[in-house]
Amino acid sequence: MNFATGQTIYDTILSLDANNNPVSSTTFDISTFRNGTIYTGITINTTLIEPSKGIFSSSWSADTTGTYQIIYKNNVTNVFYVSNSYLIKTDEELSTNIYVGI
Repeated sequence: MNFATGQTIYDTILSLDANNNPVSSTTFDISTFRNGTIYTGITINTTLIEPSKGIFSSSWSADTTGTYQIIYKNNVTNVFYVSNSYLIKTDEELSTNIYVGI
């Protein structure tokens, strides 16, 4: 997925125990990767948005181009969530302007 630098990216995480019951009282260990290596240059914000269903929302944005992936470890259930890979590009790289010479 292509995104521009500075654009906010959202992930939705479902937190359930082994019996599929919602787990809303958890924290996450979060690892960020940029171009395949650990990266610490961004802040990930994680918020519980639906306690009765154990649904968390995560948001972040990158100011540097590259391919990003986030890994979340639920500290209560020990389950890992691996995000999609996000390709961050400059606005110019994402431009869809077509120039026609006359």
